[in-house]
Amino acid sequence: MGYHRNNWRQVVGKAAPFIPGGQELMAAVDVVHGISDSVGRNRLQYVRGGRPLVELPWQPPGPPPNPQRAEAVGRQAWDLLFADEKQYSARSLLDQVGNLLMPLPPTELDMVVRRFGTQGLDRWDALTHVEDEHGECAYDEWRQQELFNWLLRTVSPYGAMLVGTGMTCSQPDDDDECNCGDHGWVLPEGPFAKVDGAYVTENWQWVSGSTEALSWQDMDQGRFGTCWLLTSMQAVLQANPQYAPRHFRQEANGTVTITLYYEGRPLPITLVPDLPYGHGQLWGAKGHTADARYAETWPGYFEKAAAQYHGNYHDIVHGGHPNDALALITGREAQWLDLNSPWLIQEIADRKSRGQALVASTLGTSDRNKIADGRLAGSHAYFIKDVDPVGGRICLGNPWGDGATRKMWECWLTLQEVGCYLRRICAVDTW
Repeated sequence: MGYHRNNWRQVVGKAAPFIPGGQELMAAVDVVHGISDSVGRNRLQYVRGGRPLVELPWQPPGPPPNPQRAEAVGRQAWDLLFADEKQYSARSLLDQVGNLLMPLPPTELDMVVRRFGTQGLDRWDALTHVEDEHGECAYDEWRQQELFNWLLRTVSPYGAMLVGTGMTCSQPDDDDECNCGDHGWVLPEGPFAKVDGAYVTENWQWVSGSTEALSWQDMDQGRFGTCWLLTSMQAVLQANPQYAPRHFRQEANGTVTITLYYEGRPLPITLVPDLPYGHGQLWGAKGHTADARYAETWPGYFEKAAAQYHGNYHDIVHGGHPNDALALITGREAQWLDLNSPWLIQEIADRKSRGQALVASTLGTSDRNKIADGRLAGSHAYFIKDVDPVGGRICLGNPWGDGATRKMWECWLTLQEVGCYLRRICAVDTW
């Protein structure tokens, strides 16, 4: 079943042809509000082959800036960044820069970051990777991410985009592998979080849905092979709707902080709010539309945080294992279920009743190949969407979202079909 929410133009646009004067009314609304498709697309902050770098409104916290102090501190920090790291050690230089800049209020830190520009920020980034005589970096990955998080959360939106451009390791790379010249990064205009709790099907039937801002229904995998990751998040959000408020946060300057886990230890990752874009649409994960003006964007930020965690998009877009994704999302080790157990359906029902998230993967070598009479994609990951213990069936939910046919959106399997089509099922506690 397809769901739509948070996009009034999408819903009204489908209804307009069936309402007398509906199309004329929509055209008039566009003219009055200046939100026609052409105007909206031209307004998007999209850079082919690069990242957006634009001024956006910002209400800074703290006292007004002291330009003289910011200039003096920035000059000292600049001299330290470009000092000889072999003579003074990169770690010592980085710590001195941090001691200078940490006490600055956000407005003055932003002035220093702007003064640094991409040259100074690139040097700052490079110092964190300088190795000592033991082959260890001046800052390990945890310390690097703490540095990026602090800068991205504190400075202005423009400053955050400047950090994302100059400090290249603060953002994951995207090798689109398309070579068409039409890929880059865009600042979406769609909502990161908007609560209405209302969903409508293609047949205009209202259905119950989560009232949480980030719901499992808001998912479209996009063009990356991240089904193993995204459907695991769907499973977690369905099992525990309270997960999202504790792990997703939009900062005051528009950046986004996602909390993942490394060996059970929380790892916050703050992101610049641009997302991969190509061929006139959001290229990665999103909500119910690929239009960057209206899309629910939290799936894309979760996907981007996972790419940052792994180092780049390339390491997550060519497949992975749901058990690894569940550990990344919850910090807990996933448990394998016995697909040959005659009580498998009852066990799944029991685990779902206890708030566990369950994810299944299908047999096959490619999701381009269809199995189960075309109801399932091969070598694909699904979350256990529902279970019917009386009828002896489970329902698999597809992270492909509304773009998939209703036949592919969900699939009910009997116990016998589970053994024929599924490779494994894993479960994890979410509470």
